[in-house]
Amino acid sequence: MPDTATLAGRMQFEGIGTRWRIDTPQTLPLSVEARIHAVVAEFDYMWSRFRADSLVTALGREGGTIPVGHDGEAMLRLYSRLYAATDGAVNPLVGAALEHLGYDASYRLTPLPGAPAPVPTWEGIFQGTTALLTVRRGTVLDVGAVGKGRLVDLVADILIRAGQHTFTVDAGGDMRHAGRAAGDDDASQPLGPPLRVALEHPFDASRAVGVVGLRDAAIAASATNRRAWAEGLHHVIDARTGAPVADVTATWAIARTAMLADAASTAAFFLPPQEVLTALDGVHAVVVMPTRGPLRHAGLPQGPAPARGDGDGEELRTRPTAPLAYGEVFA
Repeated sequence: MPDTATLAGRMQFEGIGTRWRIDTPQTLPLSVEARIHAVVAEFDYMWSRFRADSLVTALGREGGTIPVGHDGEAMLRLYSRLYAATDGAVNPLVGAALEHLGYDASYRLTPLPGAPAPVPTWEGIFQGTTALLTVRRGTVLDVGAVGKGRLVDLVADILIRAGQHTFTVDAGGDMRHAGRAAGDDDASQPLGPPLRVALEHPFDASRAVGVVGLRDAAIAASATNRRAWAEGLHHVIDARTGAPVADVTATWAIARTAMLADAASTAAFFLPPQEVLTALDGVHAVVVMPTRGPLRHAGLPQGPAPARGDGDGEELRTRPTAPLAYGEVFA
């Protein structure tokens, strides 16, 4: 049972290894809170490679075929697009390579001797339906490139179905914003300013590399200083080599949904920002911090605004071009 602390208009809890915060104009009904906890628990049971009793752990241990449902279809279809766009660099079968490097269920954080085995190709593994994911024994599935974003979208769908049209869902920095500005739930009033989101500096959490404005969209970030356990060892792996990436430090992406933003922030480790926008429909903007050199960006006319307060620079004020559908699958 998650550790829950609910304030007026704010719900906070731990889930899938991160801190969640949900802000709404009014306190959520207990039934909605319960449904949110349930969907987080169900997702963790299905997809966590860190749980001995999860379905993906059992699949890796025994091999075979499992039904993946609509969530699995949405994520694995997107993985197929990422795999093609990055020439195989992004691949959900990278889990065994991560475990070899020390990032396993026991958090060994010490690499095994030698090089990891080559990551299996993703081609032909997923048949594009809700029932046909077949892998060999020993395969370790890792959906870290899209999973947290997908779960943020599932929580957002619960809120929308419950009649909440103004909210912010924040899962450890992967964020989905909906509706009007915070505190303004009156549809007769003009739109307020967008939600200001700071892009946290990867080496100093008290600083930001810039600020963007977010409205009716999602933002996700990824950085090599997060889930890092030794010099040069972190969670962003190039599946073609089995080695952590070295030439990009951090990425941020803004998109129609959190799953798509999550995917784009991973793709940006391997593709120039403009190519990420081209490869993934629905991505509004991408910002990349290389290991050396200035920020690179696409979708922001002047890049993220300097983090010095209101009125500095130009912020992205983004909205989707079409309403989102419940359980939308980006095929």
